[in-house]
Amino acid sequence: MWRRVLIVTLLLGLSAAAGAADQPGGIAGLFVTTKYPAMTVRAGETATIDFSVRNFKLPPQALALSVAQAAAGWKATILGGGQPVAAVEVAPDAEERLQLRLEPPAGLGHGDYQFTVEAKNAKYDEKLPIALTIGAEVPAKLKLTTNFPALRGTATTSFKYKMTVDNDSGRDATVNLGADAPKNFQVSFTEAYGTQQITSIPIEAGKSKDVDATLTIPHAVKAGDYKLVLDAKTAAASASLPVSLTIVGQPQLSVSGEGGRLSGEAYAGQASQLTVVLRNDGSEAARDIELSASTPEGWKSSFEPKRLAQLAAGARQEVKATLTPSDKAIAGDYQTTIRASAADGLSESANFRITVLTSTLWGAVGIAIIAIALLVVVFAVARFGRR
Repeated sequence: MWRRVLIVTLLLGLSAAAGAADQPGGIAGLFVTTKYPAMTVRAGETATIDFSVRNFKLPPQALALSVAQAAAGWKATILGGGQPVAAVEVAPDAEERLQLRLEPPAGLGHGDYQFTVEAKNAKYDEKLPIALTIGAEVPAKLKLTTNFPALRGTATTSFKYKMTVDNDSGRDATVNLGADAPKNFQVSFTEAYGTQQITSIPIEAGKSKDVDATLTIPHAVKAGDYKLVLDAKTAAASASLPVSLTIVGQPQLSVSGEGGRLSGEAYAGQASQLTVVLRNDGSEAARDIELSASTPEGWKSSFEPKRLAQLAAGARQEVKATLTPSDKAIAGDYQTTIRASAADGLSESANFRITVLTSTLWGAVGIAIIAIALLVVVFAVARFGRR
């Protein structure tokens, strides 16, 4: 029984599908279409409009192409594959893409202009109306923007303003770049993610480009707030971008000996003092300064004072370094590195040449031994020389 029901169901389904195929509900015919049947262009600009000829459920169709209506003075050309064409053949359920190029006459001003593209054969005649408007010339306009107009850092920081240059004009333009900066400040420009320095950059109408403005400042610049103005100019427009820069103070330590001398003397096993001079030539106080020394093996070192709470900008501080060479040190020159380390990772050092001398005690002992030996010789000669 179930087999009969299945067979009947299948027959009914096939019958319904065949009936649906005979229904005239599907789309069939020829169509000429475009996404933008109405456009606005600038005066003197050639317009290119994309359009398509579509064949739905028809045999292959050969169609003559023409511009049945064109505004006075305009040159209208139909292009296929980049070349002028006068006909097109469209396969069943296919689409052929074409272009209409419209060139205005010289001196044409603002207004609305009508065009009609026609695709025609013995059976079909399809038309596509197109409206083109020449708008008023967009006035020249530039705009400069940045997300970070205020930067902060020390005199050794690499400062870079990332800005966007917008050409809001109706025409392409070459934009010249410049800056009004404090004395001895240098500003250079590069295109974003580029390395080549530039002084100008071409920007298409209605487009924008990203530019980096890199600032180089003197290392001796004083801490404080500084103002700059970045500029973008063309023959017809200009824009400016005020930015600011805050230079914070920075300590600059130096380590040397008294009078600039980087040498000293010591005796093996004996403590010897050395005067170390600390200077802060920066624009900010150096804080939490600690003295240390890298000495030859077996040597000892100490400092008075060992630590400084701070050293003001432009200040000088003498530190007594006590060095004790090893008892086994032989006469000669040795190197000792004295380092001053401050907060924020600041560290400076100097190498001192320490000359180890022979002890005067051993010299006296040597002289005594020689004297005793001479006395022994003299005594021996005096006593035994007569025999």
